Amino acid sequence: MSLIKPFKGIRPQKKFVKETSFPNINYINNYKKNKKLNFLNILNNKSIYKAKQMLLKLEEKKIIKEDNSDHFYLYKITNKKKILFGIVGKINLQNYDDKKILGHEKTFSERIKERKEQLLKFNSQITPIYTAYKINKIFHAKLKLLFKSKPNYSLKSKDNCKHELWVVNKPRLIKSVQNYVNKIRKIYICDGHHRVQAMLKSRRKIAPMIIAFPYEQVNILDYNRVVKTSLNFEKINKIILKNFFIKNLKHNNILKKGEIEMYLNKTWYLLKPLKKSKDLDVTVLKKFILDRILKNNKNLKFISGIKGKKALEKLVGSKKYNLAFKLYPTDISQVISFAENKKFMPQKSTWFHPKPLDGLICSRIIS
Repeated sequence: MSLIKPFKGIRPQKKFVKETSFPNINYINNYKKNKKLNFLNILNNKSIYKAKQMLLKLEEKKIIKEDNSDHFYLYKITNKKKILFGIVGKINLQNYDDKKILGHEKTFSERIKERKEQLLKFNSQITPIYTAYKINKIFHAKLKLLFKSKPNYSLKSKDNCKHELWVVNKPRLIKSVQNYVNKIRKIYICDGHHRVQAMLKSRRKIAPMIIAFPYEQVNILDYNRVVKTSLNFEKINKIILKNFFIKNLKHNNILKKGEIEMYLNKTWYLLKPLKKSKDLDVTVLKKFILDRILKNNKNLKFISGIKGKKALEKLVGSKKYNLAFKLYPTDISQVISFAENKKFMPQKSTWFHPKPLDGLICSRIIS
């Protein structure tokens, strides 16, 4: 039995695809909500009712339409010289958290609640859950052959990546894709843990739409933190010196695994642990610094590495925050190790880049 199944996808008409499909909000600079019918405005609307109305209008005006029959979908992302080959389908949640489909990251209960409400009100999943699987070289060569035909969609988006999507509806390609997915024995949830947990807690029979990439192709960026603390420099310094050596950085630094950069009082510092640790860098940061300078997570914000150092400096300079920490990216091998050992990383340990566009392929939650 295959872990990944075909489904009836919901797709935009070709002439509307650039107007409706967008990358994650983190890729958009100076975004302002407007009344345009697109998935950027739907997903970032504070009113679920208004967002649902926009989604319904997309269908009513036939800007997006559900396919008549079940299909697999192929999704290719080109980011400069890096290429990701993904297969989009659905998985059975009964296989989650056992030996077939594994997660790795802790979740926020409030975020799960929000995702659950959104998913059930929309009755739609707008973006595939990002997953990975292990593959050998022969298997990988067969994957590339699936992408030889002309795609149904091809567009350059605001994330500076080229996105291409194929509807698998030709007999020979259907057979080749089915034979390929039949050999995928284990899937690792990379990005989308809150949506998965929301579906599980809904107590409905929901099969999540996923996109599966070979794990060697997966790219992870740093996921950084900015905080607002009432402690002054001397107290922060005293706490950090118990477990780290602090060095003032005068020039651009190449961050190494096991190191942390800190931005405070318009200055970057390098933090090197006094003792080697087997813990993740993000765990070390939480355990020895954040838990000791913050009373709760309300004064903590997570910032994708796609934004760069300047974004951290700007946030600290805005006075909403007074301290920033930059981390070395978590590795995909660490993600897989945690999942296989049924351990969990702290929330927001990984930022996967690039990601599929929101709205290029959607699915109905409950038929």
